[in-house]
Amino acid sequence: PSAPPTGPPPTGPPPMNRPGPPAASSPKPTPPPQPAAPPKARHPAGDRSHIPPNAQRLVDILSQDMQRVAVKAPANFAPQVKDTQKRLNILFDHLNNEELVQPSTIDQLTELAQAIEAKNYDVAHKLQVEVQRDKTEECGNWMVGVKRLISMSRATP
Repeated sequence: PSAPPTGPPPTGPPPMNRPGPPAASSPKPTPPPQPAAPPKARHPAGDRSHIPPNAQRLVDILSQDMQRVAVKAPANFAPQVKDTQKRLNILFDHLNNEELVQPSTIDQLTELAQAIEAKNYDVAHKLQVEVQRDKTEECGNWMVGVKRLISMSRATP
């Protein structure tokens, strides 16, 4: 038989060993979720057949320049080239699925791509910095690829 507790009565909330929902949850039941439209099926990675017209030029220029750099890059740059290609493909997959990247950002990136095409790397870099600063929520792992392509393109005659 255990002795009765001694000392002052306990203070504060009772210990959290009672069954049921945590105290923070609301007492009223949550309404059933509204039937949403089924999630849009994603196109497979690497598929480029659904690039929207406003993004096609961007994809074409970046792809062509990446190809040019990949062919001419010294062998010791192979890992960076491969990583840059992978990151650009992430961007192209987003564009192909019309997700994440907004039309105004596509316009800025197209301008950036045209600057690369014209070998106007200072303008390309300035635009890249602007997009990364102003559109942070749209930039993902792909932005590193865009930034790196600008550097590699500048360094590749």
